[in-house]
Amino acid sequence: MQLKRSPAYMALYAMYNQLVKRDNANLAYEDAIILLDNLLSSSYRFESTEIQAAISMLEKLPAYGACARNFRNRYLKDEYTLRSLPKDPKKLPKGHWH
Repeated sequence: MQLKRSPAYMALYAMYNQLVKRDNANLAYEDAIILLDNLLSSSYRFESTEIQAAISMLEKLPAYGACARNFRNRYLKDEYTLRSLPKDPKKLPKGHWH
């Protein structure tokens, strides 16, 4: 049997899910940046399998839509843009993250 939920409850639940997704993305971002920094400092090239795996992880983290596209276009193009990624996801510009 399906419970009927009020529109206010559904809106609050959607906002809660968005916050949880953002918090999980922030934690994963911090781990991915540490991995990426280690790889880049160990002279791995942008085309290497390891760097491409880290990029693949980072690509899935921003909010869906324009944020994901903006993030990819600004930070995941080449080695120079990878190095410009901030250590803290809170320092990512609006429109590039959650």
